[in-house]
Order: sequence, then C-alpha cells, then structure tokens
Amino acid sequence: MKALRVALCPLAELGAESVLEFELLDDKRRVLERGRAVPAALPHLPRTELVVAAADVLLVEATLPPLSGARLRAALPALAEPHLVSSIESAYVVAATPAAGRTTLAVIDRALFARALELLRRLKLEPASAVPEQLALPLSAGRWRMHLGPASGCLRLSALRGIGCSPSQEDAPPVELRLALEQAHDARPQAIEVEGPCPADAWSETLGVPVVAVEPPQSRSEPPALELLQYEFAPRLADWRAWRPAAVLAALCALTWVVGLNVDAWLMRREAFALRAHMEATLRQAFPATPVVLDPVAQMRRGVADLRAAAGSSDPREFLGLAATLSRALAAEGDAVRALEFRDGALRVDFDPRALEAKKQREALLEKASAAGLAGRWSDASLSVRLKGDGP
Repeated sequence: MKALRVALCPLAELGAESVLEFELLDDKRRVLERGRAVPAALPHLPRTELVVAAADVLLVEATLPPLSGARLRAALPALAEPHLVSSIESAYVVAATPAAGRTTLAVIDRALFARALELLRRLKLEPASAVPEQLALPLSAGRWRMHLGPASGCLRLSALRGIGCSPSQEDAPPVELRLALEQAHDARPQAIEVEGPCPADAWSETLGVPVVAVEPPQSRSEPPALELLQYEFAPRLADWRAWRPAAVLAALCALTWVVGLNVDAWLMRREAFALRAHMEATLRQAFPATPVVLDPVAQMRRGVADLRAAAGSSDPREFLGLAATLSRALAAEGDAVRALEFRDGALRVDFDPRALEAKKQREALLEKASAAGLAGRWSDASLSVRLKGDGP
C-alpha cells in the first residue's frame, strides 16, 4: 500500500499556510519522492503517516505498575507528572510496549495534537499512524542518529530514547548532544550519524566521538517504535471511506442479484404461460366440448374418469382399482387382511400383526406390490399403497 509520510512543524505553529515536508512511499516503503507543500496541497494516498516534531514530544522512561487496560491508561498521567512543568490535565500520555516492567512514555499537548489531527481530517487526510520525530530516525547498533533542520533538530539514542535539539551555532554541536554524551558514560556511541549540514571533522574533534555525515534514508521500512495514535486518537476503524470499495461492490452484487432474480422470475412466468397454453390446447383437443378451462389437469382427469366409467372400467387410482390390483398381487395373504381404508389416493391395508412378523415376509409383500405397479410403505402392521409415480 502506498503511503504519504508528513513531517509536522511545531504544533503551535501549524496552520493552513504552514509548509510541511513530505515523502511518498511505494508498496515496499521505498521513498519515491520528497517535497514540501502546504496541508491542502499534500498528495492523497491510501495511508497517511505523521512525524510529530521532537520539540512537541517528551519521552520519559518509567516503570509500569501491574495494571492493564483502562486502569493502566488512567495511571499513565500520574507516572509522567513528575517530569512535567505544565499541568498534567493538558497532557496526552501514551506508552510503548513494555519490556521487563519498564517502558517509555510519550507526553504531548492534548489540545494542540487534537487541533492538528482535525486540520488534516478536514482536508480528507485521515492519519493512520503518528510517531515522534526523534524515534522516526533510522538506528544502527552502537551508533546515535541526529537530524539537523534549519530551525531545530533531534537525536535518537536507542530504540525508545530520543531528545529534541536546538540548531547548531557557529558550526558547534548542539548543547543537548554534548550533555547526552557526558551523561552516557560507558554507553557512549561508537559513532554519531548526522543528517544535514555539519562540519563532521570539527565535531569529531570537539566531541571525541567519530561524526559521520549521512544522507536521509531511501527506505522507511522500520516499524513505529512508539505509536502516538492511541486511545481517543486511534484511527477510526469505521471510517466510511475505507469501506467505500466494499460498499460499492456489495451494492453492485445486490443489484446484480435483484436484476437476475427478476429476469429468472420473468423467464419462469413465461415458461408457465407456455406450459398452461399447451395443457389447455391438449385438453380442448381431447375434449372439444369443454366450455371453460380452469384447471386443465383436474379437468383432464375428470374427463378420463368419465370415459372409463362409460366404458365400464374403473380408475386404477380409485379404491376399486387399487383394491383389485392389490388383491391380485397378494392373493396368498388374503386371510391376514383385517381392514381397508382409502384416503387421498392411497389404500391402507391393516394386516394381522402375528401373520407378518418376519421382516422377509414384509419385504416379499412389497416386491409383489411393486411388480403389480404399486408403491408401498409399511407402518407397523399397516401397508399403504398407491400407483407408482402418483403422489409422494
């Protein structure tokens, strides 16, 4: 997924006319383009990432209490309060993933951060991630990384440690870098990598540590070390713009289904009309004297029954027809019959339970009935038969 990476200016100065640095990243997070633009002129890509100026984010190391969820969130401001000069009520505090009970807290002004996010959202830029500038710098083992801008800079000391720096004056290294080296003691780096203009040889002699001038990286593959968009500022999972392609696809599927259903219903109705017309034509051909056709199947059966009655033969589906067919098929078992009942085109024969207790006897009766053109089914000592292909 392509992404837009925007470096914010100090939040107090951010406005519609602020010129921001940005990077365009491809699917493999390689830098395609770097540029500067006001917020309204920033490119719109599927993913937007923010880099918050180091001056706006205070990183504090802390030991977390054995809490989780909402209770841990409520305890974070109290952990950061001793390190703040301003009121804790105005601070927004988030924590990195803890390791061995310790972690790094990020403290930022809540109102300024909310204003910056709202400014971007009004421009239809929905941030998916935000990281402190000092923790967005690449990190190499045994080395520190510094970025020098025209008005400010930042220094990354380790995976979760970093500070903001003032710009260097008269080619001298920033005072924050000197203090960090003095406080590092045995943890002094093997070298310091600096992005931006700096006299590397002079700084190396002054600091006593090799200083290497480097170019900004051409790839941004490192995961965020500390995510600022948490809690109430977390990305909106239900943003309709993210679901717009799926909604359009679902609407197209529903429209296709409705159209297909109506076309199928029209074809079936057309087929039903053609079938009924054929049945009416067949009925009138067989019985030309029929005045009105209401139910062709029932009227055809009634006409055939009338013809059979006139010829002196019975309908094989009626009681006499079924009883005569069954009696011929089961002539040897006539003494075991106790009662006959005809209902809904089926003849039920009740046998003496003692006469047909064996399973093989019942199966033999079914075979005889089938050979006579009847379909049978046993239920206890009762056999229900009807013509094959007639009814269920």
